[in-house]
Amino acid sequence: MADVEEKMPQGLWATLVFICIEILLIVCIVPNEFIDMAILKEQDWGEVLMGKNQHDALINKTNQLYSKVNLETGLNQTVQSFFVPTAEEREKSKAWEGLGRVWFSFIGNRGEALTKVMYHIYYRLLLLLMWLPYMAVILVPSVLGGYMSWNIKRYTFRHSSPFLNTYSSKIIAFIIASLCVSFIAPVPIPPMIIPVVIITLLPIACSLLIGNLPKRL
Repeated sequence: MADVEEKMPQGLWATLVFICIEILLIVCIVPNEFIDMAILKEQDWGEVLMGKNQHDALINKTNQLYSKVNLETGLNQTVQSFFVPTAEEREKSKAWEGLGRVWFSFIGNRGEALTKVMYHIYYRLLLLLMWLPYMAVILVPSVLGGYMSWNIKRYTFRHSSPFLNTYSSKIIAFIIASLCVSFIAPVPIPPMIIPVVIITLLPIACSLLIGNLPKRL
């Protein structure tokens, strides 16, 4: 367990750095057309997987969530006004005239890319939430099984495995980190990949982690 405690912060920092680089690439480099292609491609895969009616309902929920968070709260307008001055402010200062042709165009384009990625995040989040009941059906018995195995080891001469405990915790950390990175990634991801990885790996890792905890906590 001490080994995990030493290495987890490094993994956490690596994940945060990777996410920051990912966001920086989106804000500065990735073209809007590429993001549009990724969104449409992933939605096409989702429609094939779920059917048109269910997928249309998912799109409607995504649109509603985006409207509530980004439009009704004024988030998009606030971010835009922070980087791009209003027309009145530009009229007061001649310094904005030269910058306007380059800076405002670039910022507007990058801001649009960022809002597209946020929309894509909402879509992926709602899609993952649709799988939660299926995940719970598999995860809850695995957690209970691991807990019962741990209790059996407490009252018998069976030993807990530090190896299984360590690497199962690493698998869980990897799943969480990959989930955070994949939510922001401006590339099309087949809708089945994330749920299947979670459903197959997470219950096994949780069962091994709990079942091989030290006998005395």
